[in-house]
Amino acid sequence: MKNSFQHIILISIDNLRSDCIHASPRYQEYLRQYRVHVALETGILDQILSSGLYFDNCFSAAPYTSASHAAYFTGMWPLHNGIYEFFNRTLRQPTIFQRAKDQGLTTLFQTDFPIILGSALGFTRGIDHYFVENETAAFAALVRQKRNKTLSFFHFGAVHYPYGFHTLKFGGKDYVNKVRSLENKYDIPHAKRHTPEDVLTETFRTKKDSELLLRYKYIIEILYRKGLYDDLFQLYLEGINYFFRSRFNTFLAKVQRFVDSHNGILFLFADHGEDWDFHSEGHHNTLSESVLRVPLVVYGKNVRPTIEKRLVRTIDLAPTIMTLLPHAAIPSDMDGLPFDLFHSGKTFPFPSHAISQVWTSLATKKQIASFQMRSAATPTRARPLKTYLSGESIRTQDRKFTAYFAKDGSVVRKESTGKVADLKKMMVTYNHSWSNEGTPLQSVESIIKSELSNLGYNV
Repeated sequence: MKNSFQHIILISIDNLRSDCIHASPRYQEYLRQYRVHVALETGILDQILSSGLYFDNCFSAAPYTSASHAAYFTGMWPLHNGIYEFFNRTLRQPTIFQRAKDQGLTTLFQTDFPIILGSALGFTRGIDHYFVENETAAFAALVRQKRNKTLSFFHFGAVHYPYGFHTLKFGGKDYVNKVRSLENKYDIPHAKRHTPEDVLTETFRTKKDSELLLRYKYIIEILYRKGLYDDLFQLYLEGINYFFRSRFNTFLAKVQRFVDSHNGILFLFADHGEDWDFHSEGHHNTLSESVLRVPLVVYGKNVRPTIEKRLVRTIDLAPTIMTLLPHAAIPSDMDGLPFDLFHSGKTFPFPSHAISQVWTSLATKKQIASFQMRSAATPTRARPLKTYLSGESIRTQDRKFTAYFAKDGSVVRKESTGKVADLKKMMVTYNHSWSNEGTPLQSVESIIKSELSNLGYNV
């Protein structure tokens, strides 16, 4: 691989499905599931996707922001890097930002979710310049560093609900009016007594902003209880258009010009998608295909426009970045494999399988929210909340095994495509490859062993 790039830029659009980009080969696959009437307008991203290397079968290691980004940044599976739950433990392995800084690069990090992608979980380690909800200031800092080698990351949370708006800072009157119109449309009162079950937040908010978010979340809960999945997905699509139109198109255009003019390379991706049905409440509790398959596009000099159909994982980004750094060496502890970005003629192995898991807290969402605030407010780490493995999925290019579990470890439901005995054995190996804080994953072991025994394996 060529490692002569001056600037390596990462952009994450939180919660963006791979079939919700107009130029994606999967565009509008969601119409098989939902009846919606929104024409997506994904602006300059369409042009960048068409001009770059697009991975059409990239799978995330987790359906929530923290664990997914940790996998992207470390090149390690969640059980190996320390963050496998939504919000509970910190990174225990170095990120590409720490490794790049050690090689003399300047590192910049902008996020819309400072509670999730901040110091509480260890994401600020190795960061020279950290920005919260201010991509303008972050990009200006990058421009000031144009003569130095840089690794920068820009994270956008507005495709996550409240769809399109993120906060009052970005949504303004449009956000306020949207909440009012939804309350009127569905005859939903917004009195304070109607507090939603989900009171979690990803950023620090004013009282007014928090109250508006809770009203929006209450609307979401009502629509989900009524089974109005089409309406929920319609809101999601409208939010994508609003975000691109009001905030993202202008920013991405500036980034593209910078990449073209200053010897840069851009990696644009999502951490997970969104899905509404009987089993999926957005994304946090599901391993559905539409949530785990994420868009990943690479744009830059000598990157040939290609649609890559073979299987890749989000853990493959970090080793790829390592090959672009001055030392161009991949740490032996990384689980991922580097992409062949330039069709160099060398034999680059593609991964054989992808793993994804969901871990669910035994605490309520209010208790998790309280835990979040304590963790964000003090450097002293609170004792982790108790969690359990509620779902896992392993797949190859054409086979898949997925299982969901109850709190007691029993199998709630499972799905498979093709022969999966070997995949189940690989899950056993993975679940024994790390035991957090010395606590063995006994419930996982017993479940998988039982499955394998039923198939005639002596385990």
